[in-house]
Amino acid sequence: MNNQSIYTMLQNESWTPTPLLKANVLSKLLNSEIWLKREDCTPVKSFKIRGALSVLSDVMDSNQSVEKIVAASAGNYGLAIAEACRRNNIPCVIYVPENANESKVKNIELRGSEVVKIGRDFDDSKTFAAKYAEDSGYLFLEDGELPGMHIGAETIGHELSDENFDYVFVPIGNGSLISGIGKALKKYSSNTKIVGLIPSESLSMYLALKGKDHQNQTADTIADGLSVRIPIMQSVERVKEVVDDILLVEETLLLKAMKSFIDTENLLVEPSSAITLAGLVQYRDDYPLNKKICLIITGGLVDPSMMNSIINSDNII
Repeated sequence: MNNQSIYTMLQNESWTPTPLLKANVLSKLLNSEIWLKREDCTPVKSFKIRGALSVLSDVMDSNQSVEKIVAASAGNYGLAIAEACRRNNIPCVIYVPENANESKVKNIELRGSEVVKIGRDFDDSKTFAAKYAEDSGYLFLEDGELPGMHIGAETIGHELSDENFDYVFVPIGNGSLISGIGKALKKYSSNTKIVGLIPSESLSMYLALKGKDHQNQTADTIADGLSVRIPIMQSVERVKEVVDDILLVEETLLLKAMKSFIDTENLLVEPSSAITLAGLVQYRDDYPLNKKICLIITGGLVDPSMMNSIINSDNII
């Protein structure tokens, strides 16, 4: 499916474009015009549905016979694939880490998909999933390698392109989100700077993007959507083409940023979304005041077991 077809398909969805809302309290506190791109307002509460619908459309348009689809995910990607498979009546199985967010697991199961919990982290789960798909002859869909996931994310950038933002802050997991948003904005809003954010407890993507040795790292961040231990180098190269700055954000700031979103905007977001605010506050002195800044809110399915920690956390601002 080409880019225009994906744009047309998503424009026909009732939830697009997702809301772009000004964060009035944050704007005042941070001396800038802060806007939130609310990707938590999709049917699966994250941006991943854009790419998943694109990918499944490609699968359905192909001539291959698909008995079952297999995917691995920390949560949001798996949920999006499960929803896309449900719409297309294709059985699927999603491999998730043993410590996966229970809310996301339950939502995947509610879409009619099987869930297999295995592995200490996402990359472990992915290894098991790929082996199962190969042994069974099923179709394995790997997020960062699928062009449709990058193109799906590109539609977010397209929706932002007329807003003339000075900066857009984008979380970096496997890179499909920022590469897609960045590609669209570089084409349609060339003055906008793309800022990527990576948690300090998941260093691999940061090191890979800096051209450093990224082997033998851990991925122990609470931001499950940004937990990457083994970068996909194709995706790394895509990110390098569009990113203007990469910020390594202190893990300890993520809960505080989640609390701040609640306190200031009455908004509950995932750690993977809160990293945008955490990064802006941590590196505030590096960015001029009175600028127009967009924070990408990537998802809103928060693990209920985190709630006490969030509520009892300090505010970041």
